[in-house]
Amino acid sequence: MKGVVPVGNLRVEVRDFDIPEPGEREVVIDVKCAGICGSDLNTFRMSWQQIGERQNKIIGHEAGGVVHRVGPGVKTVKVGQRVCVYHYMGCGTCKHCMDGTLGWCEKRRAYGWHVNGEMSEYVLTEERNCCPLPEQLTFEDAAFLACSAGTAYASLKKLARLVTDGYLAVVGLGPIGTVASMMAAAKGWKTIGIDLSEHRVDFCGRHGLSAFCPEKGSRLEDQLRDRMNGKLPARVFDTTGHPEGLADCFLIADRGAYIVTIGKGPRPYKMSERINIGELVLKQITFMTSWVFTLPEYYELVDFMLENDMSFSRLVTGRFAFADAQKAFEQANRPENGGKTVFLK
Repeated sequence: MKGVVPVGNLRVEVRDFDIPEPGEREVVIDVKCAGICGSDLNTFRMSWQQIGERQNKIIGHEAGGVVHRVGPGVKTVKVGQRVCVYHYMGCGTCKHCMDGTLGWCEKRRAYGWHVNGEMSEYVLTEERNCCPLPEQLTFEDAAFLACSAGTAYASLKKLARLVTDGYLAVVGLGPIGTVASMMAAAKGWKTIGIDLSEHRVDFCGRHGLSAFCPEKGSRLEDQLRDRMNGKLPARVFDTTGHPEGLADCFLIADRGAYIVTIGKGPRPYKMSERINIGELVLKQITFMTSWVFTLPEYYELVDFMLENDMSFSRLVTGRFAFADAQKAFEQANRPENGGKTVFLK
């Protein structure tokens, strides 16, 4: 089979691998669609030395496909079944695995880090990681569900349970920010997106989402008030992964607002000097972080999509064969790209 391997300095290679054999409770998936995540692009930009432990491993963790083979002991998954592959594997017995938070398992394994990833024609996974994909959803939807859409959904849940009214500002309109804006709109939330890229703002506008690019020389909070009937957002979702982007979120948040961030940013991530804790105390801001999503939330999100007749396929901005991996990564890496680049088999 063909698999995509990062080799550093904005280069990937397509290499030949043996199709994996499933062991006890393991499943081999015939990958029909695999997405390129922002974290994959971070790896793409690294040097060979920075890639480190992932050298010679297939990259990727966003895939949907069809069950190709099952190993001994598999009971809930059948050959030919359509699935989305959940992107962490755990021990299966700790309390975090039992409640579906596999990313917190001390023995967790991540595709493209500890085991071969999903930008390949076939991928080896475990029975519990095979999440059913309804016929109404596409394999491209599965690529979103496996990471960006799931991450956005889990983040919006944290905001939904705490605030019942007011605007949502989404800061950063990459794939996660765009998907979050779509889902918030489906919830009926008053939502506005913010990005420094006119291309990304235009992309959102073409999909019926409200967004703008801040004007220089004018305070961001004033620009928001002009668009929010004199108000500031009660909810803020930060996807930028940039200290100054997060600083903007604290600046624009209304009194008593809730902020969620998913951006890990550079290592180490140092807070911007523009963040004034004293002002936040007076505002009584609630600040939360969010990281990916749980297995139960996958099923919640699928139900949400079906109930709202929603698909993310229209946000795909590039479709490539595995043989064209270098072109695919170059396209995905363009700053103006507001959608998702995928591999189709």
